[in-house]
Parts: sequence; structure tokens; C-alpha cells
Amino acid sequence: MTETIGRARLVRPAAVGVAVVALAAAVPATSIAAATPKSCPPASVVSAALGTKASTPTLTKNPYGISCKYGSNALAPKVEFQQDTASTFAAGEKAANAALPVTKIAHLGQAAWAPKSGGSIYVFTGSYQVKILAVLTSLPKLEALARKLL
Repeated sequence: MTETIGRARLVRPAAVGVAVVALAAAVPATSIAAATPKSCPPASVVSAALGTKASTPTLTKNPYGISCKYGSNALAPKVEFQQDTASTFAAGEKAANAALPVTKIAHLGQAAWAPKSGGSIYVFTGSYQVKILAVLTSLPKLEALARKLL
């Protein structure tokens, strides 16, 4: 946007900057979101890997991916697929490790980690994160499910 004051023409950079930021933010989000799964893994797959009964999943969509809950109670397994980057995934691991001990998991996606106590696992595929939450579930079972989902 330009404005003329006397003989001088002034360019208003704020309007241009906002448009550039909006365009830059919109393009990557669309391409990354397209890479995330659009449907929930079947309950049979979740049940077999975790060794528990999983109900038919309830799918919830959000701007960054999907969330799948396999039951209605607080302890029901949950699988989330969310767009992510390597740097934000690593920052999440670092923050979690500052609060409680985590373990890196080799040969699972591009990067993976979980609390040593179990209950959840986080996997970065290169374009999105797979988060599995299953309270009181051991790490080997969570890892088994993560491997089936990749």
C-alpha cells in the first residue's frame, strides 16, 4: 500500500509483511497436513498390539491432523497423527526429558522417544508425528503398535 504525502510516496511495509507472513504460513501447513493420515487405525490393530480391548475409534479432526480415541473412559487408548517438523519434535523430546527420563527408540520412523515409565510413545515420520497414549501400557506394546502404524 502506498500513500502520497506532498511529493513523496511512502510504502506501508506492515501491510506487505502481513501478506507475506500469511502466505508463507498457509503454504507449508497445507502441504504438511496433506501428508497426515485421514482415518483411524482399526480397533483390531490397536487391540492386538496393546493386548487390550479397543472400541471402535472416535475420530476428531483438527487443523493439524486427527485424533482417534478407542473408548469413552479416561484410560482408553488414543492415537494422534499431527503435522510436525524435525526441530519441533526434537524440542518436545528435550522438554519431556527435562521433566522425566525418556528413552530414544532406534529404527522407528526418523526419530522416536517415549517416557521410560511407558504409557505413551512419540514417533516422527518426516512430515508428521504419531503419538500413542495408553496409560499403564508397557513400552514394548506401544512400540509394537507404532511399528504397525508406520
